[in-house]
Amino acid sequence: MIEKNWIWFHDHFGKGEEHHHAITRFIAQVDTPFQHVEIGISPYFGKIILIDGDVQSSIVDEHVYHELIVHPGLLSHPNPKSVLILGGGEGATLREILKHKTVERVVMCDIDRQAVDLYKTHLPEWHQNSFYDPRVELIHGDARAYLEKASDGEFDVIISDLTEPYSGGPAQRLFSVECFAEMKRVTGPDGVYSAQASLLRLKTYEMHLAIKSTCETAFPHARSCAGYVQAYDTPWSFIIATKKPIPPIDDKIDELIAQRISGELKFYDREGHRHAFSLPKDIRTLLSKKTEPITDNKPFSLESKSSDM
Repeated sequence: MIEKNWIWFHDHFGKGEEHHHAITRFIAQVDTPFQHVEIGISPYFGKIILIDGDVQSSIVDEHVYHELIVHPGLLSHPNPKSVLILGGGEGATLREILKHKTVERVVMCDIDRQAVDLYKTHLPEWHQNSFYDPRVELIHGDARAYLEKASDGEFDVIISDLTEPYSGGPAQRLFSVECFAEMKRVTGPDGVYSAQASLLRLKTYEMHLAIKSTCETAFPHARSCAGYVQAYDTPWSFIIATKKPIPPIDDKIDELIAQRISGELKFYDREGHRHAFSLPKDIRTLLSKKTEPITDNKPFSLESKSSDM
């Protein structure tokens, strides 16, 4: 049943494809210098975050995204103590990192102070007070500038929880060959990189392939995975990459979780890991293609979803 007072918005995925969502009311709306952020109530998904008209996260299934962006990467490192988050917004990536017993320091560098302050107030279900953990250093500034000033080998793991690097967009310089060279420098010999890497579908895979190809210039052992996020109504992908060959952890996930993680995981265990990394043949074939790495200033062919509107 469709209620007359529902507010409908259209999430544009490409030419001829839109996903429609209803909102019963908005809790908060703000225009920051960097983005338009809305927090609303969906009759289906409950509390939901919209950024520039796209669904960012919902209370029902945010754990799928945040557990996949964090745990495969941290468990690929033998002893992660120092972690850097590029972006991280609502604090749920931070929440998952802090479940790891070995972690002693987390730096979260997110440029949008106004958005983070909004999330602190209105999204306690996401961050669960993680911003106030004594291990956390929250920095509001340009993540590329922070990387360029960081010390050699300062971090064990870097997690990129950023928007995709559409050509000419603000994130391009955070997914470029030049930026990956900095990330290689500031991570130790067992360095791990984990990132959200956009859609991974038969007609929408090029962004993932571009990120993976670029990341492999610094972290040569890269794996793709994906989890279905219902609020997006599509599989969402991630890349886990290491300097050294990725250790054979696939059959040891439950054991590693028991040893190294405190707190509840809702999605990620050995079966969830196997499902996420078991990509079908047609997707694996697409990801076997070669593509030019992303650089700081050279335009590349991928455009934002809004360009198809």
